[in-house]
Amino acid sequence: MELGKITKTFKLEDCPSDKQKFVCNECARETSHSIVSSFHESGFDDAGNGCGMDWDERHQIIQCCGCDTVSFRIESTHSEDVDYSFEHDTLVRNITENYFPNRTHQLREINTYLLPLNVQVIYRETTSAISSGLFVLAGIGVRALIETVCKEQNAQGKNLFAKIDSLYQMSVITKEGSDTLHRLRSLGNEAAHEVKPQSEEQLYMAMQIIDHMLEGTYIIPQRMSQVFGKEG
Repeated sequence: MELGKITKTFKLEDCPSDKQKFVCNECARETSHSIVSSFHESGFDDAGNGCGMDWDERHQIIQCCGCDTVSFRIESTHSEDVDYSFEHDTLVRNITENYFPNRTHQLREINTYLLPLNVQVIYRETTSAISSGLFVLAGIGVRALIETVCKEQNAQGKNLFAKIDSLYQMSVITKEGSDTLHRLRSLGNEAAHEVKPQSEEQLYMAMQIIDHMLEGTYIIPQRMSQVFGKEG
């Protein structure tokens, strides 16, 4: 084999009849899926002297058996990413999975159509950043969401700290809500000024808090008006 030569083979595989467990965005949990189509790529990169690296990738169209949602999955392994299995007394390749659309099952996105347009835009971009693993941008987005709500509610103050306190004084949020938003403000400051990424778990929790604020400030009041009519 020629030194440094990369060889690849491609094959359209027969799909397994048994169902497999993958996360479904629509069902917001792990569900049984059918593999509709699977295209297998295998390759070898020769480094000479009997050394080299090989890899396998499977590009799959998958369908949730619960809600019928179709999505795309890539399963990949390579010879340099292995762990030792004590159970089988051998090296086992680690499997890397990527999905399109990205899996956002831990993000319980709210009905953004009831939000002001500027809040909608930032909310969607922030959740998209989290699901794409862009955690610095997501942290900045959390701060931007708080800033936008403060502006939309005409909160007073020279800085975000004062504006959050103003939301409490206006009874838009509770004292506990104010304290929580101050913690998220600090999270956003670290992302914006120190380029410090927050953990995925921190950002999921931050969005749960943001969701609670948006539901109480915008969504529930509008639904109350739709169901019971406006007062007076």
